[in-house]
Amino acid sequence: MQTTRLSSKGQVIIPKTIREACHLNVGQELEVEITPQGILLKTKNTLPKTTINDLIGCTGYQGNARTVEEMEEGIRQGVIAEWGEHDSD
Repeated sequence: MQTTRLSSKGQVIIPKTIREACHLNVGQELEVEITPQGILLKTKNTLPKTTINDLIGCTGYQGNARTVEEMEEGIRQGVIAEWGEHDSD
């Protein structure tokens, strides 16, 4: 366990080995939370929240929805194209 000190300005230095292990960078924001065990520092999530509707358009597919059977056939054709056709017996 490593230790650090609180400065007169309320600043805490996170030891280099911990900064490196947690991939912390200069200027990175941290969230501070009081827990029953003490003070918890967590990296602040800087990515915007994403909804399922945000992701739907990323596939680029514009047609009607496919059935499970159609998707399975597409997968089968892709496997055949990549690996060739083999007997399953």
